[in-house]
Amino acid sequence: MAMPSIPKIKNISLDLIDEPGRIVRMEISSEAVAELAQSIAEIGLLQPILLRPCGERYEIVAGHRRYLAHRQLELDKIRALVKEMSDQEAAFSRATENLARVDLTSVEEAAIYRDLVDTHKMTYEQIGKKVGISPALVKRRLDLLKMPPQLQDALHKKRISISVAENLWTISDMTDLDYYLSFALDGGCTREVARSWAKEWKDKKRRADNPRVEGGGDFAPSEPRPVYVSCDLCVGPMEIGEETVLRLCPNCIKIIKQNM
Repeated sequence: MAMPSIPKIKNISLDLIDEPGRIVRMEISSEAVAELAQSIAEIGLLQPILLRPCGERYEIVAGHRRYLAHRQLELDKIRALVKEMSDQEAAFSRATENLARVDLTSVEEAAIYRDLVDTHKMTYEQIGKKVGISPALVKRRLDLLKMPPQLQDALHKKRISISVAENLWTISDMTDLDYYLSFALDGGCTREVARSWAKEWKDKKRRADNPRVEGGGDFAPSEPRPVYVSCDLCVGPMEIGEETVLRLCPNCIKIIKQNM
């Protein structure tokens, strides 16, 4: 029975290394790479990167930033662990490293799961089992990628929470969404506040769509009816609002009535 090959640590030329075929990280901070390069220059590379052979070249599985830091330092070689891996094994190993990052955003996490689903045909259950979360939570993260760009951007920059974004997402008019989102970004927002804003918007939209419906009922308000009073002189009917007011003393009123 053939024994599995044991990964070996080698010094690999940077010219033989290719960056990951699919990079699900939204951005790699140039400041973070510069800090890492300074650390490597001072104390060396503490952890080798992980490569898999691809013909006569190598593909980065884990350690992309360490590779970029070596490039920035203009080094020729990098210490690497070389391991035979399938596409799915490489993708999940790469995902595991990214998910362990302390600066990982919820949108980046969602992009990692999306890559595993679309490219490697993994189910929510398989991803959840590998990562240690429920399939429902995997789906909840993937739903973030369906949100409008302005909500995804605010989430990625960690300016709003997931629960705030989920409540604001129910506001389907983009102009109104931008209006409420601007308040959340400028003054901060809790889940309860975002929920009240969404309810306020829905109530306003319902009233606009049904202008004759009041208070959630199905009946329009009654039409106003005229109210009549008697004329002080002829005692005939007169609608309120048509009368003329005269300031007369009782004697003058008596004289007028006698001469009619």
